[in-house]
Amino acid sequence: FIGFIMLFLSVFFVFNHSFAKENKNTEYAKAEVLSIQTVTEKTETGAVSKQKIRLKILNGKHKGVEKNIENELSNNPFDLKIDKGDKLLIFIEENKNDFNVQVQGFYVLPTIISLILLFCLVLVLIGGMQGFKAIISLILAVIFIFKIFIPRALAGDNPLVLAIILSTIISIITLLLIGGLSKKTISAIIGTVSGVVVAGLLTYFFGNLTHLNGLSDEQARMLFSQFPQLNFKGLLLSGIIIGSLGAVMDVAMSIASSIAEVKKAHPGITLKNLILSGLAVGKDIMGTMSNTLIFAYTGSSLFLLLLFNQYGESYIKFLNFNFVAAEIVRTISGSIGIILSVPLTAIIAGYLENKK
Repeated sequence: FIGFIMLFLSVFFVFNHSFAKENKNTEYAKAEVLSIQTVTEKTETGAVSKQKIRLKILNGKHKGVEKNIENELSNNPFDLKIDKGDKLLIFIEENKNDFNVQVQGFYVLPTIISLILLFCLVLVLIGGMQGFKAIISLILAVIFIFKIFIPRALAGDNPLVLAIILSTIISIITLLLIGGLSKKTISAIIGTVSGVVVAGLLTYFFGNLTHLNGLSDEQARMLFSQFPQLNFKGLLLSGIIIGSLGAVMDVAMSIASSIAEVKKAHPGITLKNLILSGLAVGKDIMGTMSNTLIFAYTGSSLFLLLLFNQYGESYIKFLNFNFVAAEIVRTISGSIGIILSVPLTAIIAGYLENKK
């Protein structure tokens, strides 16, 4: 019952809260392509193909209005090859007597929603009520990030402190929903928070040694141009904490659950042997779970690695770039947090399970 109430409140906040303030003179809208005529025009540099498109706006202030636009085609892979009947996302900008339309891309929201629904369906079919609770916790985590973390970080609050507090709250809610109020859940919560805090402290320490400033990627620099007063180093560290939260939570819950099952099967087991059994399980999973972050960050930087290798640059030079150092600190610190959560959770769970 509590789960259904929380799900209802989550959906209510998601659909009744505006996350961004839009300019009254601009808006994004959905449009449908009614007709296309492809023409070739000669220019000083050669022939250029253009699509003369008539589209109909399907929502927003100009719903039902038809508009003619042009789409230039070339060998550029970024060009949109539009067909009749396609749904487009357009940007509308008002002027004195009319409005201009720019095509932003294909309208893919229905596909994204379908993929999310498929994920939820698979989660519920395989996990049953536990899967449903996982969906609730995921929705709540998204709300906390968008409703609390992002607005407060933009307001100038310390993002590192915010990340630790929100990670603690998200861990408590998620693990209580999935495991209920029990010794193993309490152990998993303490182990998760401990692992995340360790990851944050390591990131802060080695971030200072490597002179990270949080401005290593293009998005950060764009944000700096609009909000130079923000704590970008703190935002980098908070991103590492949030990014490692799921993996640390997974490891902590696995260790706590295994210790609880061992205690149930052998009620007379000593505290030492109970902790050792948890560590034995942890050793089997820490290798794969620590690799989770490494593979994730390597995959996200794959194009950069290929490009750098193509130019034959020295890897010593590569490792000294600020944005590369940021990824290494992010990956290794998060992985150490995952590894250290194993003994921390094992000790806490063993102690709690041994108490009456």
